[in-house]
Amino acid sequence: MRNRGGIRSMWLAVTVALLLLVALGPLLAPYSPTEVTAPPFRPPSARHLLGTDVVGRDVAARVLHGGLPLLSIAGLSLIVAYALGLGLGLLVGLRREWDRLVMRPVDAITVLPWFLLLAVIATAMGAGPAAIVVTAALASVPWIIRIVRTRVLELASTGYVESARARGEPLWRLGLVEVLPNLRTVVLADAGVRMSATISLVAVSGFLGLGLRPPAPDWALMIIENRPGFALQPWSVLAPALLIMVLVVSVNMVTDRAFGADQPSAAHHPMRVSEAGSGLTVNGLTVRDPNGALVLEDISVHVRSGGSVAVVGASGAGKTTLALAVLGALPPELTAVGSVGIGRSAGRRTVGYVPQDPATGLNPALRIGTTLREIAGRYDTVGVGNGVAEALRRVDLPDDRRFRRRFPHELSGGQQQRVLLAMALLGDPALLVLDEPTTGLDAHTRDRLVRTLRQIRRDSSTTLLVITHDLAALEPLVDHVLTLDRGRVESMTAHRTSRAATVVRVPPIEIATTPILRVENLSVTHRRGRDAEPVVDGLSFTLHAGECLAITGRSGAGKTTLARAISGLHAPVGGIIELDGTALRPGIDRRPSAHRRAIQLIPQNPATSLNPSYRIGGQISRPLRHLHGMSSAAASARARSLLDAVGLDSELAARRPDQLSGGQQQRAAIARALAANPRILICDEITTALDPNTQNMVLDLLEDLRRKGMALIVISHQDTVIDRLADRVLGLSERITRTEES
Repeated sequence: MRNRGGIRSMWLAVTVALLLLVALGPLLAPYSPTEVTAPPFRPPSARHLLGTDVVGRDVAARVLHGGLPLLSIAGLSLIVAYALGLGLGLLVGLRREWDRLVMRPVDAITVLPWFLLLAVIATAMGAGPAAIVVTAALASVPWIIRIVRTRVLELASTGYVESARARGEPLWRLGLVEVLPNLRTVVLADAGVRMSATISLVAVSGFLGLGLRPPAPDWALMIIENRPGFALQPWSVLAPALLIMVLVVSVNMVTDRAFGADQPSAAHHPMRVSEAGSGLTVNGLTVRDPNGALVLEDISVHVRSGGSVAVVGASGAGKTTLALAVLGALPPELTAVGSVGIGRSAGRRTVGYVPQDPATGLNPALRIGTTLREIAGRYDTVGVGNGVAEALRRVDLPDDRRFRRRFPHELSGGQQQRVLLAMALLGDPALLVLDEPTTGLDAHTRDRLVRTLRQIRRDSSTTLLVITHDLAALEPLVDHVLTLDRGRVESMTAHRTSRAATVVRVPPIEIATTPILRVENLSVTHRRGRDAEPVVDGLSFTLHAGECLAITGRSGAGKTTLARAISGLHAPVGGIIELDGTALRPGIDRRPSAHRRAIQLIPQNPATSLNPSYRIGGQISRPLRHLHGMSSAAASARARSLLDAVGLDSELAARRPDQLSGGQQQRAAIARALAANPRILICDEITTALDPNTQNMVLDLLEDLRRKGMALIVISHQDTVIDRLADRVLGLSERITRTEES
């Protein structure tokens, strides 16, 4: 690791030295770059350190002047390329209707050789810097658009972008404020590679005689001019050629090592993760944040091979940090000491992991089958195809070709969760780490998951580490319960089956007779086209002010898709949605401000609900300022009040989302939705990441909002939530809908 750091430092020093040479060179040059000071092709001497060139000019002086034109043309080309590439990439990523119009010319330009472009442009414009800038920019723009578009398509479906769309943010703000800051890593990594390619293109253009004209000082021009005298005075050619080569290589090396696989990881921590011992053994694990504050303190636990432990505790207690430490995947900003041992027999995968937020665990650009095949190809020994099919069947998912060709965004949250579990089970892992595995699963699928995991334990002696707030659902799996409190072990006990929880039924709320929302004969599909199969077909219901409608059903039945259709984030293919008797536009972008403000959706996945580039307080304040016209001071005060209402310390307003636990992120997303002061609040599995105490606090808040007249649509698999809140239950099943009175 030290050697890698030394190599990176060396190439960084070389790059900085070259850039300083280019910037300060004209000030250090002993002569004017066009002044004839001696006979042609004189060898190096005390007066001319690199000799003279074809007409007797000082080579060192021309070298010191010649880098600035090269980098200026390359830099200007990149500025033009990224201005066009970022703008068009953001446009087509956020507005899919522009995709065909933009991407067809992009594909056409991509296949054209750059030197052919240069020849055509130089013929039309004349040889010189302008032609090179246009050519270099055109050669780069298509690739920038493709890279940016791909990343924007991933970000466009995140909760924070959809929340911004739902409150009516203009397109320019969606692109520049919500999305662009989260493209930093991708753009910077690409810019390094693009800079090297552009420098090479500019240099070769000059070498072909299409760049600067004599007697201008330019490294590429120097190579052309002095080729005839290479045998007499090689430094007149070698000096500029070597500088171009070293500049290109150094920029490549610096960017590759800064943004490649050489990133810091948990391997840099003094904590040791080994495959020794039996089962799972954690000794003296202590984790600190960048400020030295304790995140975990002296955690020690042993789980026998084939045993299981459930890790419980309030949101922010350190449960996910413990799981990441066991995996050896702590974020680089955290430091850890202690040791982790994982017993593994020959031929078995060491560890499988299912993260809390399924949306972050699947590559949105790969089909489900492709992702599974890649993992099966590495671990499976009985045939990749059979391994993939068996993995899908074990988690109660279809194993047919049609399902395997789906992309992650075409699956429900529960289906995404089960795909991740299927991935984790491939290769028969010795340790299986599950972070909130029942999130987004209906009762039937949850029971099937528990049976599957029990069978796996019996058949393969897999050790289970389960982080959960739903201990009751996982009781048949759990041997011991490890309770964390603020990073410390509060208790480690053998698990005993608990008694059934008592449901407190809130007295019914008087409901108005005129519906606030009416949905009639609604049909929604994932894709457009004749062969598109409806996810929801012919659905009708009404919702009154102060009423709570619960939507239930198996994973994949269309619950989240229905919620997004009502909120305007997914256009239906048929039917009507009315608010106060007025038909709503199918797409959120065409709805007036009053309609956008009236319906707010709290998304299912807490990790993607909040923009990672901004502080929590600012994200809650934005709807207050945009939708209600509050001043900055008033919006900040109201944001702190909303944080307090959802059980979060107002000091968290100054933190970014990655500094919050999953449960804290979920509550912050609830506070942001409430900032719009909606008349209808759609809650998509918003309590799954919360501990019981915090869950009750949020349910109390929702009850209070109902009493003030807010209507609720609650999507949940948790019986306690439905029994507590629901006036009516709408049960969805595949291609069938039915309504039951609770």
